[in-house]
Amino acid sequence: MAKIIFHNAQVVTMDENLPSAQAVLVEDGKIIQVGTNEEILALKDAETVVRDLAGKTLLPGFIDPHSHFTAVAYSLLMVNAKPSPSGRCDTKEALLEEFKKNYEENMDAWAKGDWLMAMGYDPSVFPDQQHITRHDLDTISTEVPISCIHASGHMSVLNTKALQMLGYWGDFEVPEGGTVEMLPDGTPHGLVTEMAYMDPAVQAKTQPPSFERVLGAIGKASNLYASYGLTTAQDGRVTNGELQLLNYGGQMGFIQIDVVGLADPGIAEEVLVKGQKAGPYTNHTRIGGYKLFLDGSPQGKTAWLSKPYYEVPDGQSADYCGFPIYPDEEVVKAAKLCLENDWQLNVHCNGDAACEQLIRCYTQAIEETGLKKDLRPVMVHCQTVRDDQLDRMAEIGMVASFFLDHIHYWGDYHYTSVLGHDRGMHISPIRAALDRGINYTMHQDSPVVNPNALFAVHNAVNRITPAGRVLGEDQKLTAYEALKAITINGAYQIFEEDSKGSITAGKLADLVILDSNPLTVDGDKIKDIVVLETIKEGKTIYTA
Repeated sequence: MAKIIFHNAQVVTMDENLPSAQAVLVEDGKIIQVGTNEEILALKDAETVVRDLAGKTLLPGFIDPHSHFTAVAYSLLMVNAKPSPSGRCDTKEALLEEFKKNYEENMDAWAKGDWLMAMGYDPSVFPDQQHITRHDLDTISTEVPISCIHASGHMSVLNTKALQMLGYWGDFEVPEGGTVEMLPDGTPHGLVTEMAYMDPAVQAKTQPPSFERVLGAIGKASNLYASYGLTTAQDGRVTNGELQLLNYGGQMGFIQIDVVGLADPGIAEEVLVKGQKAGPYTNHTRIGGYKLFLDGSPQGKTAWLSKPYYEVPDGQSADYCGFPIYPDEEVVKAAKLCLENDWQLNVHCNGDAACEQLIRCYTQAIEETGLKKDLRPVMVHCQTVRDDQLDRMAEIGMVASFFLDHIHYWGDYHYTSVLGHDRGMHISPIRAALDRGINYTMHQDSPVVNPNALFAVHNAVNRITPAGRVLGEDQKLTAYEALKAITINGAYQIFEEDSKGSITAGKLADLVILDSNPLTVDGDKIKDIVVLETIKEGKTIYTA
């Protein structure tokens, strides 16, 4: 590969030893030298490709520390049930119109037994904030099974046909850690939550889009991530199905960014290699850790809190706090397994009771095994983590990965219904994590929302809701601090800080070109910055 020189740029290196520069020399997919225009242009030869960036901004490629890459591919084949600005389903009527349109356009798929599925459903934006029911979905079809997956991914509304196919009809048992809501007449409402929908045995009874259709969407998902400047992404829960998609998608060249998969407990011992923290990529994919869920979602009111929800869901008692998924002994067992095998543990925790369970159980596992290693366990989401819990996370080297976009998408709902004023003002306390020396990252949990890393930066800097509330003035970050979360800190989380995360000689030439500099534009304009080009190991994989 010929040498490439990028010059006349605002180079934000994210390397504290050389925070800014004007030019970068790249060769064979790696960064060779960083410096002034004069220094770098002096290194060109007859074969060098010289690119004048005309004052545009060059940053290291962004790193997504938590999302679901294959689920994004699936979502591209589903009904877009998201509200604005990511979709148009701001009312029940608009949602059902989207279902009807997709149903009529894909009759061949239903004839083959595919389920009609939607992703991104969010009733918190509906005028009455009420869930749709199986009866609503039955108006689309009573013969084709239909699943309308909530924005959190932790619950779904099913039509009658789907409920019957999953066994939730007549007399039935609900998997531990899940619920099946019932109507007053004793029949299912249609809403199933947590393990009642997410349990692998339940999922095995569904027939989502065919493997061939999803494989074709893998390339589109890779391009979607790249369009937001991401050069490394995550697949946050990999079972055998996702593993096949990643393997085939990589082999066939559909995946052009790096994807780190987290193994579901069901396959972890088969696919994780003892002692391999940041193992090599094969066709841009690798398995990088063990994934566990401890609770649900705050906007779905299934997150496990230590104190009751500000407004408890209909039908729940006044002391309803959500619920756990696993007892302590199961969490300790998983933590011990990871410690004994040098595996990184990544754990979904939204509610502070779930955060407490993770800290308590991981600490117990350290004490019982006598093993305190640099495994960088990750608390994923941390929506309501408390300051006293952050103190203990710092002591055991736990990474905090925050979902800052909650403030934009659900901040007003958290403030008025989920958490109330006091807890709502302390949601996603990323400044508190930084102040304690905790490695902090930011994610979008895609396909919950689009993998727009710069929008996370915007929300960390501004923390403003659609109604104009600032949730946590004291938790705001500077633009530079926020950029660290999606660059060098993200690389640290996945044990790749030696090869990614900054524009430093010797690291991979994973780069992104922006039309404006996040460090110099007004804070409220960061969301408007355009990704012009994304470069993976010296090769352009996306242009606007």
